[in-house]
Amino acid sequence: MTPESNIAHAFKPSTKRRALIKGLLAIGAGGASLLRFAEALADASAADVASITILSQPGSIPDLLRQATFPPFAKDYPKTEVKLEIATNAVGYPRMLTQRNNPAISGGMFNDVFTQRGRSDGMWIKMDPALTPNQKKLAEGLSTPGGLGFPFQLQPFGIMYNPDRVEEPKSWNDLWSDKLVGKVVMWDAYYDAYIMASYIAGKGMSVEEGVKLWAPHKANIGAWVNSPVVSEDLVSRGEMLMAPHWGANTMQAIATGKKVAFTLPKEGGVQWTGHAEACVGFPSGVTELTQRYLDIWLSDECQMTWITKGFFSPASSAVSVPEELKSNPAIVSAEQAMKRLIRPDFVTIGPEMPRLTGMIQRTLKG
Repeated sequence: MTPESNIAHAFKPSTKRRALIKGLLAIGAGGASLLRFAEALADASAADVASITILSQPGSIPDLLRQATFPPFAKDYPKTEVKLEIATNAVGYPRMLTQRNNPAISGGMFNDVFTQRGRSDGMWIKMDPALTPNQKKLAEGLSTPGGLGFPFQLQPFGIMYNPDRVEEPKSWNDLWSDKLVGKVVMWDAYYDAYIMASYIAGKGMSVEEGVKLWAPHKANIGAWVNSPVVSEDLVSRGEMLMAPHWGANTMQAIATGKKVAFTLPKEGGVQWTGHAEACVGFPSGVTELTQRYLDIWLSDECQMTWITKGFFSPASSAVSVPEELKSNPAIVSAEQAMKRLIRPDFVTIGPEMPRLTGMIQRTLKG
């Protein structure tokens, strides 16, 4: 693809502007003059952006977004449609990488590991505080490592289990019980269970050490998954009995009638953070509206929806967990999360994902 056709391609979200660029190409325009003209077009108003596409986790989250964020955005920007691309980070992010020369997703929600993987891969822009004023509501000390994007929700990572088939686990080491041979669900794309194994063994928050500690107990792993819904289904049906899992996801599964429960073992759990990110490679109008949309995720109304209907913990200090939910182990305030949950060095872990996943596959799947 030539530099000139690359310029035309960048205007895919704006049919009129792209047509104008292609018309200039057809009559022989090019070089620096075309680039300056294209930059001027890109800096024009966002008013003619027809749509933005946002990556959303699956499950109940898309419905929560449609309920809590679509109406306020549509009120201010009625000409721009928000489209949701629904996929887990493990599935959606690799697809985004393959499409980076022709990107479709202009922003979305990413967990700690993929947030740092994206930072390493140069996928994110630095957010403009003027377009994301709700960042001022973030709890003190809560931020996205590396300065790209911002947190919008939290949840503890602990253990999900089937309460009808097995007793509540008290320790992370309970996953290694002889009674659970072939009955534990694991991931190879997420590393929290390995981190906790290393942490409670006094070896720091090391994925590598945790994998080594899991090796003598790999017979307990009865299923490998890349979807929280699949994990929940397996445990609910009793085909599996336990799984390292997310608190909010477990509570969402319970709300749909699945036979699962969530606990934080005595050693604690990992703080999982959802980060909002805007992607590189888009005209300024798309980038602006993407940031304005993502900022709604930190609004008071949306934060309360995350808590009461999604069972997520708030990232904002402007809202409080309702009294009736304070005893739920899956929900904590931002301040409690900062005190009670461990936070691994995801800045280091993110870029190491291919190597770490390869180690898990060789050591535990073989």
